[in-house]
Amino acid sequence: MGPFRHQSLGSASLVFTGALVLALSFFSVSLWEFSRTEADDRARIVQLAEAFVGQYAEEHTEGMPLPAAFRRMGLETFLQARLGNTSHAPVTVRVPGPPGAELGFTEPLVHVAEEIDRIAGTRDAGIHEELRVENWRVIGRSIFPTFARSEVCVSCHNRELGTDRYAVGDVMGAFVVESDLTAYVVRGLGYAGVAFGLLLFGYQLLANREHRRTRAIVELEGQVKLERQQREAEAHSNFVLSHDSLTGLARRSVFMDRLKDLCGEGLEAAFFIALIDLDEFKSVNDTMGHDAGDALLVAVGTRLKQIAVEGGGLAARLGGDEFAMIIPQSATYPSMHALGSRLVEFIGCQVTHNGCAIQPSSSIGLCVCVPGRHHDISGLLKHTDAALYAAKNGGKNQFCQFNENILQDLKRRSLITSALPQAIKRDELNVVFQPKVCLSSGRPVEFETLARWDLNSKSVCPSEFVRIAEETGTILDLDLATLMNGARFAVTASSRTGVPVRISSNISALGFRTPNIAEKIVTCLRQASLAPDSVTIEVTESVLVENIETANESLSRLRANGIRVALDDFGTGYSSLRYLQQLVFDEIKIDRSFLQDIARDDEKHFLFVKIVEMAKGLNKEVVVEGIEDQTQLDLAISTGANLGQGYFFSEPLDETAALDYARRLIGNRAGSAAG
Repeated sequence: MGPFRHQSLGSASLVFTGALVLALSFFSVSLWEFSRTEADDRARIVQLAEAFVGQYAEEHTEGMPLPAAFRRMGLETFLQARLGNTSHAPVTVRVPGPPGAELGFTEPLVHVAEEIDRIAGTRDAGIHEELRVENWRVIGRSIFPTFARSEVCVSCHNRELGTDRYAVGDVMGAFVVESDLTAYVVRGLGYAGVAFGLLLFGYQLLANREHRRTRAIVELEGQVKLERQQREAEAHSNFVLSHDSLTGLARRSVFMDRLKDLCGEGLEAAFFIALIDLDEFKSVNDTMGHDAGDALLVAVGTRLKQIAVEGGGLAARLGGDEFAMIIPQSATYPSMHALGSRLVEFIGCQVTHNGCAIQPSSSIGLCVCVPGRHHDISGLLKHTDAALYAAKNGGKNQFCQFNENILQDLKRRSLITSALPQAIKRDELNVVFQPKVCLSSGRPVEFETLARWDLNSKSVCPSEFVRIAEETGTILDLDLATLMNGARFAVTASSRTGVPVRISSNISALGFRTPNIAEKIVTCLRQASLAPDSVTIEVTESVLVENIETANESLSRLRANGIRVALDDFGTGYSSLRYLQQLVFDEIKIDRSFLQDIARDDEKHFLFVKIVEMAKGLNKEVVVEGIEDQTQLDLAISTGANLGQGYFFSEPLDETAALDYARRLIGNRAGSAAG
């Protein structure tokens, strides 16, 4: 209400001022017009008197009154005739002479007497008008100079004065004609007051109407502004809810809604779906910090947004380092190959953060949706995800288009995904055992347990079902089931050979994300009645990168229970002396890739020797994997490695063959040692 109140006060002030100005203007104009009329009337009276006196002067004879006295008599006669006319103001006339030379009348007003004296001295023939307030009366006054026009006038005045004062042409006095305008002024002020009231009322009506109109306009503008602000706030809120705060790309919900709209009935043009996953993004966060990871995500988001604008499509961030795009088929991107090539190239451009260079790469899966077919959104996304999976398995930093081969792989993957948990639950896994051999004595000291699985009477590659188990979250169940089978084997082998038989089993990095993994392993061994000191748990280097604090805590609890810990596949991942210093391992397994073509590769030979020396320098037991011939065995022995594993000693054995192997090589040697 504040602005309207101020506006009302301002309008009232303007209305009052305007009415007052108009009323005063009306009064001033009326007064001026009336005063002019009265001045003209006074002039006519004087003109009549002058004409009469002139005639009198020509016929003047001895004994007649002086012309000055005759003037008064003539003027009084004319004024008497005028009294009956009420439209004129009362008029009085006097005819004084210059001060000191009056003939029967002395001017009472000093300023008028001075004016007559000035006129006489300068012989000014002009008529002098004035409008004055005197004694609370408004007086309109005209001063008409009178001149000696003939010798008769001169002689009469000189004789009366007793001196030769005047000559023809001299000013002998003046007609002072006064109109009393007081009544008219009072009446005019009354009229002006009435006019002021009427104007004020009229203006007030107009002002009230304008005020209401202005108020309505202001209220309307306020309502429009409020609605606009509400719409803007809703739009901002919807944008925040539907777009990723870091990259500004659409969220998953927007992507899915757009996909539903496009897959509805009446699809007119084909469009491509792309799923993008950044390669090794986690390593950027771990090695360069999360700020660098965020900078990379922002840069990739900007590039995807540019491609979306080029192709008239949509770019979205699904979460983490996962992105998605919908791009219509057009001249810009006529095929999946054109889109995939553009994505791989553009995303692969270097990103700089705080002076450090980041070289991003991506794996991309592509699928096309064409008119005339029924498209299930879930199916399209599964196809695209299968293409992305194929791109990752193909070596990353590439794109893959969904095709029939990928469809078959997808069906097989779906079959494995659904069947594997049941196989684990029903204990349908097959476990094989590959011995670790002491290189100096040739005696087996431990059996590594390895999972095998037959699906529909066909063997499934371990790398295939292990990878699917990691992706579907069943890897820990798989690892514990394998460990349980290995523990049972160790108990059986120990009873048949008469000596303790050791086993080793792998636990994946995903398993170590479980806070109580150490307790689960100990419980598993307890259920199999196997002593913890007969077990070695092998972990890969990726465990260390996942969360070194959590991993260190879990490994420490394992070792506190007597379980040995081995670092598996050393040299293939994120090997770092920092990890070896922070985590205490009992043994290090050197990956089999170092022995491949080592006789012809001097760099591999050098690295292999140095890795063994480093491990032994840290007082770790060294296991060399992948020994397949005598040359590799001799090289491993020459470096001082402790243990070896590979087909040169034995292939992975099923339980029966492994028990026989243990009975022959471990039992016999134990008996020989006793004898």
